[in-house]
Amino acid sequence: MENVIKFLDMFNYVQGTARILLAYLAIAVFIPLRKHWVPRLLALLVLSQIVPLPVYLDDPWNISLALLGFVACIFVFYTGKWEKKLAAILIFYPLIVAVNFLQINVSSDLFFALSHAPSPVRDQAGRLVNWTGEMHLMSTVIYFLSNTAQVLFWAGVLLFMRKNKRQVVSGEIGRRTWLIADFMMLVPTIAIFTTLLFITQANYIVYPLCVFIVLGAFVGVLLVAYMSRSEQTAREAQLLARQFAYYEEKLKAEEKVRGLYHDMKNHLLLLERQDSQEARQMAADLRRQIADYEDYVRTGNDFLDIILRDKARVAKENQIDFSAVVCFAQGSFIEPMDISTIFGNALDNALEASLALTPERRLVTVKADCVRDMLSIVIENNCLPDRTGYDKTSKGDDFLHGFGIRNIRKTVEKYHGQCLISQENGLFRMKMLMPLP
Repeated sequence: MENVIKFLDMFNYVQGTARILLAYLAIAVFIPLRKHWVPRLLALLVLSQIVPLPVYLDDPWNISLALLGFVACIFVFYTGKWEKKLAAILIFYPLIVAVNFLQINVSSDLFFALSHAPSPVRDQAGRLVNWTGEMHLMSTVIYFLSNTAQVLFWAGVLLFMRKNKRQVVSGEIGRRTWLIADFMMLVPTIAIFTTLLFITQANYIVYPLCVFIVLGAFVGVLLVAYMSRSEQTAREAQLLARQFAYYEEKLKAEEKVRGLYHDMKNHLLLLERQDSQEARQMAADLRRQIADYEDYVRTGNDFLDIILRDKARVAKENQIDFSAVVCFAQGSFIEPMDISTIFGNALDNALEASLALTPERRLVTVKADCVRDMLSIVIENNCLPDRTGYDKTSKGDDFLHGFGIRNIRKTVEKYHGQCLISQENGLFRMKMLMPLP
């Protein structure tokens, strides 16, 4: 019996370490750590004291000091906007408090209900003197099972965070939206603290609140993911509105050119037969109208710049090194919608693949230039070494996703070009070659 107790005690230590690491990784998914190994190690050391925090009723000093330590840890060792750091505190700290309170008190209530053991009394050496060996073994087994439940719980939290990672780490969420989310998540935080501070008896009264706090933490993450998708949808709608406005202006310009061409023959006849002030004025008017149209075309060529600036902003907010060198007149033969298909989809894929890497390996480069009679576009990004199946989406919805690379290929082939994809040693490369008209 003593050997079994010793084995379970040793395994309990392993489980305690595992849950600390799982919580550490789950928090790092929501809000990234700083790049240097020193703050990463210090964050792990601080969390090793907070994650296994024992929580009891009427214990203000314990939970208050741990809260201060957790706040300092998030603001010092993690990166991102302060609104997002506050959200991390309001989600994860109440979660830690609620789960630890449930583990300690539920396992304790369950043990005393099953064993009918008296309150423990220890001698000077710290040994229990009023429990039988069976009671001691039952206590160890129940504690082992509660630790196992904790490890499984934090493993589930980590999987849940990784499932929503793309939306959680997105830079699409604005400050005002973050503040709204922080205010909503402040409610369960205040509830758990006031309850633990003012209720001094009957642990079971707090159990439903703790379950509510745990569910509230998951709802908070889903809320952040939903806001991210909403912000992204709004930005895509704005981009589509720009495209629509561009095509409207282009249609007007083409109608203007057709009208100008229709009258050009008569205007030229007059210019050829007359050498007067009226003829010179008419020629000047024609030049002005042609210059206005050329200015419009140059304005249309800024469409790719809009896409590159938007992706550069997203890359910066997600700690991705982004470099773009584009040296060609893109508007000369590629339609704006096709520019969006090629660069928008390719850069979205590159940025998404980068988020699966550590911040120091996140790198996306774009190079485009005219080489002899060909337009060459090369987009590179680091990726996971075992990444395969580029034509298949990593998202759960195969119906709405997974068309990016296929659409890029079709668009490049529309201009009689080729799209070549390669992946070697953790480097993904997409190269597009199109003949210049």
